[in-house]
Amino acid sequence: MRSWQAADAKQNFGRLVDAAKDGPQMLLRHAEPVGVVLSMEHYERLKTQADAAFANFLLASPLEEADFDKDVGLSLAGD
Repeated sequence: MRSWQAADAKQNFGRLVDAAKDGPQMLLRHAEPVGVVLSMEHYERLKTQADAAFANFLLASPLEEADFDKDVGLSLAGD
């Protein structure tokens, strides 16, 4: 994985985006990793894998037979 200092990434943003098409690009600040730039294709692939892993985790849950209403919606607004 190629590493970019934050200042270099800022100055060469177009090159950074192009390089992300070839693989993840690590962002460094003061030689410490602070982030990663991914292509949309790579992001979607990781997201699909994570979604599938989470679904498999839920399907394997021992709580499947628990007595609670699984159709209750959750509100993030605190309603």
